[in-house]
Amino acid sequence: MKILKRENWWIWLLLFLFSSGSSTLVLGALLDVYDKNAWYAKWQYWLIGILLFVFPAVIMFSIFHIEILCKTAARLHVGGHELYLSPYIWILLLIFPVFGWIFLFVMLFYLEIMTLVMLYKGAGEEYIATH
Repeated sequence: MKILKRENWWIWLLLFLFSSGSSTLVLGALLDVYDKNAWYAKWQYWLIGILLFVFPAVIMFSIFHIEILCKTAARLHVGGHELYLSPYIWILLLIFPVFGWIFLFVMLFYLEIMTLVMLYKGAGEEYIATH
């Protein structure tokens, strides 16, 4: 868990840049945000998604990534958790063309950057100290 210390925030920045944002999945594992009873833990769903010409599996992975990103940001006390933890906000952003899609990418960018900022401020250390 030493990787969550404040002085290692730059490692997370490099991991984010070189992994195209998928380092959030590892950060989520370190912060214990995964739920063994959630939809993404059931292999049957993934098998059905892959068997249906891969496109549903890509959508499922995108939703999985957004969900873990939101839970990780909430665990690190990123501001605005009332908005980004609500599934209705994400659905609204997808429904409205152009402006909704722009705000969707802005929200994703905000969550990724603010997660790194909170690691820089020591939110990971607070989690280690309390859990």
